[in-house]
Parts: sequence; C-alpha cells; structure tokens
Amino acid sequence: MKLSIVALSALALSNVSQATTLTESHFNRYLDFNWGACPAQFQSADNNNTCTLADVPLNWQEPDGKKISVLVSKSPAKSANSKGQIWLLQGGPGGSGSFFIQQLNTTLAPFTEHYDLYVLEHRGVGWSTHLACGNPVDVDYAQYAQTCFDDLHQQWGDGLFEFNTTAAARDLDYVIGKSKVRDWQPSYVYGVSYGTLWAQRFSQVAPTGAQAIILDSVLPPAEFGNDLWDENFNATLDDLLAYCQLDTSCQSRLNFSSLSQLKQRLNDIFTAQHCPGLDFDRRALHILASLGLSRSVEQILLPALHRLNRCSNDDVVALNNLHNFVFKGLGKKVLPLGDKDPLGFSQVVSKLITHNEINHVQRDLHTKLAYCQDAIACYPDFMSYRIHIDKQIWSNRYSDPYIYQPMHHYMPTLVLNGDLDPQTPHTYIPLIQNAFTNINQRYVELPQTHHGVLFVSQTKDVNANTCGATIMQNFIEDIWSQPDTSCIADLQGLNFDASTMASQVLFGTTDAFDGQPAVMSEADIMQLKASDPQAFAQASATFMPLIDF
Repeated sequence: MKLSIVALSALALSNVSQATTLTESHFNRYLDFNWGACPAQFQSADNNNTCTLADVPLNWQEPDGKKISVLVSKSPAKSANSKGQIWLLQGGPGGSGSFFIQQLNTTLAPFTEHYDLYVLEHRGVGWSTHLACGNPVDVDYAQYAQTCFDDLHQQWGDGLFEFNTTAAARDLDYVIGKSKVRDWQPSYVYGVSYGTLWAQRFSQVAPTGAQAIILDSVLPPAEFGNDLWDENFNATLDDLLAYCQLDTSCQSRLNFSSLSQLKQRLNDIFTAQHCPGLDFDRRALHILASLGLSRSVEQILLPALHRLNRCSNDDVVALNNLHNFVFKGLGKKVLPLGDKDPLGFSQVVSKLITHNEINHVQRDLHTKLAYCQDAIACYPDFMSYRIHIDKQIWSNRYSDPYIYQPMHHYMPTLVLNGDLDPQTPHTYIPLIQNAFTNINQRYVELPQTHHGVLFVSQTKDVNANTCGATIMQNFIEDIWSQPDTSCIADLQGLNFDASTMASQVLFGTTDAFDGQPAVMSEADIMQLKASDPQAFAQASATFMPLIDF
C-alpha cells in the first residue's frame, strides 16, 4: 500500500479532455470495446498496446444513470494464439496502472508471449475520470482539506462516494465480460498492495468472474488499518535486525544487537543532545527508516543506525553527509528528478478509500504520537496531524456490506507475500488463509523480500525472471497444482553491503559503517561521478529511493 511520507501535492481538478483524445466505448456489455491509441503514459515501448475509455455507471445500483469513464489498456499476446487474459490491478489506493506498462519488457515479460495483458485504471485515478483537489495547498492544512472536500462534494454530490472499491470491482467484472464478446478467453486477475483488496472485493461481487486470482502483498479486508502503519514498520525493522544477526558480516559490524538498546541511545542523542553538531533529528530518522524499510535500501539504513548509535565526531560528519543528500536537496542536484505525471496518483481516491475501507483498527492521534516518541520508523508529526485531519473530513462517508468482510469464494488463488514487507506485513496472512475454502487457494511466503513480490524478488541469476514472476507463471499454467517454488532457494535476498561508490557519495568514506569521512559537496560528488560513471550509474539504484519522495 503506497502512502505518501511528505507533504501532499495539489493537482488541478481535472477530467482532462480524455473524451476528445481517447477512443470511447459506450456502456453495453454485449458490444466489444472500441480500441484506439493510448495516452503517452500508457503507451508501451513497442507501441503494441491499445486503449479505450469505457463508460460505466457512476452508481452501479443505477445503471441507467450518470456515467464515468475508466481507461482500459490491452497488450495482445505476441504469439499467434493467446492462452488467456491477465488483468493487472494497481495499488495505492490511488496509484495509476500506467506503472504496469513500464514493466512489460522487464518483470512482466514472461507473460507477454502467450497472454493478453490488460490494465484497468481505477475509477477516479489517472486517465479514468480523475478526482483531484482544485484548490492550492494552504498553510492551514485543515482549511485546505475541508475546501477540497467541499468543492468535490458540491460537484459530485453523494456520487463522490461511488469512487470506492466495490464500484471498482464491478467495473472490473464488467470490462472482463465485455472483453470476451468476440473471443472467450480464461481470465486471471492479479492485484498488488491495495490492488489485492480490489481483487478480493471482485471475488465478493463476482465469485465466478475469473478462472483464478493472484494476490501480491496482501491488504487484509478486516482487522487492519492505516493507523497501524508505524507499528508495522517498527516490527519489520525488528525482523530486519534479526536477519542482520544471522549474517556474519552484518552482525560483526553492527554495534547494537537490539532495538531497545538502540532506542535508549537515540533518546540520549535527541533528548539530552549527546551528539553535538548532528543534523539528524528524530523526524529525519523516522523518514529515513521508513524509506529504508519500504524501498529495500537496508545497506544504507543499517550503517546509518550503527553510526547514530556510536555518534563519534567522524560519524557526525558521515551522517550529516547523508542528511544533506536526502533532506537538504543535494541528492536532487546531482540526480535531478523528472517531472511527476499529474495523473499518476489521486490523493482524493486515496483519502476516500483509506479512511472508509482501510480503517478497521484505529489509533487516536495521542496514541500514535506517543508511540513515535522513541520509535525508529514513523510518520513525522506533521504527517500524523494531517492524517488526523483527513480522517475527520473524509472518514465515515460511506459503507457497504462488503467492507471489513473476509473474502469467501471458490476461485483458485495464489497469495504471495514477503516476510520483510512493512506496508502489508506477512503477519496478517492468517486472516486471508482463514477465508480459504478451496484446496487450490495457496500461500507462498518469500524470505528476505519486501513489498510487491512480483517486482522485487530478484534471483542470483540476473538474467532470470523474478522468483515471484516464476511462481505466478507456474500457477497460471496449472491452477490445480501446487506451483513450483524452488526459485526461493536462489533469491538474492538482503543486501547489507553498500557499494564503494554509494558509501563515498552518501557517507563521505568508502566504508559505510566505519572509516574517516570527508565532507561531501556537490562538486565532490560530481567529481566522483566523472571518475567512474558506470559505478555511479549502478549506485543510482541506491540513491533514487532515498530522494524520490
């Protein structure tokens, strides 16, 4: 589940002139789609996919009423005979399915030869009828959020609350059926993160709507809530530390063995100021730890915690280098970020669904702030306050019989989860397994693996498919048998060793854990880049997750 760590961005209220730029498919389940060109964000590199804007009812209980549009993209199988359809559901909530188009030649390549790959853009998101705040972000966040809600409610009335998971699941059922008017094909539905809740809701409203579903990094429908975010992240940090203790190199280098020991030291640093000259404060640590856990950069996070625990004069220089790179804009100077797609994410859809459907277990603001007093990974205070305000404005706006209810269906199901996933922790998987009613509903857990198994489970063979893709492909090929999971033994797993280049750029020394660092300026980093462009390019995979937030 993707949730922003920093200030929310305001998008212009738009339905963008989609109807005039994309081919429309009017609401009629007995007529095939009218396929046409895709918007740039959805255009595949080989120009092989086509798109349409499908009309669907705003309110599925009123099928003859107001219509909205949902974008559908189709990438036909490269072979002459397609074995079936794979429908891809993005997470967020609020994330654009254009992400999948960028993966067609990489992670999704194993499926492109023999399967038609479809992407359904969630209602309210991206090139589907898009929801966004029309007012600029105000210093008074409460006023900004209330004005945004009021403006949207004035435009949509209670129809605003139809931009929900159940309606999106009915959209999926409709477009799957419509896609088969001319050529029936077996359908497989893949959802990642929030997309798994979307897929589970699909299984509730259309229990025979597909041949099988694949749930990757599972958001449980009940007994979970966004307010548990901080607690889940710190529990995952504990698990990461346990893996470090099992790794001879990592264990020998880390100068603390438990989170309680580290927390005691951090309290001395941040409360009693036992580390003069240090730029890091608790808020910066909270963000760094959250980035490190959610974006697979443990090779930077653990050395940073190690240096914080020791906090010598050399450590202060090294940590201040890291702070300057991540939080003071140095990283963005040496690695400029491209412009964000304004349709790439809908904060409005995120708020609606998060606060009405991913809000089963709640913590009040006082409890959350108190928990973060000595936690290592947390939302910074200002974000917790904003979430508290959003909850007051956006929550309790709608309900339906499916919200906070477990899925019950007979479709064959493959569930994938990593055991180091802080967003959708594997500890919630029993909630999913308890709802299984079919021997063909199976769970596979990947060790030392983060969020989004299909995309992050690389193996030691750099030319091979990800382990998640291999397991998923094996499952789709034979949904009635236990999938082959032997690739788990070949996972790359965790990386506790930062490259020499990454260590130099971020800490000012070739050894991330130790060594005497130099103060790093923009000129110093650019000189390093010029001295070994290839090493710098490889290290950019470490740099980008730390600055692109």
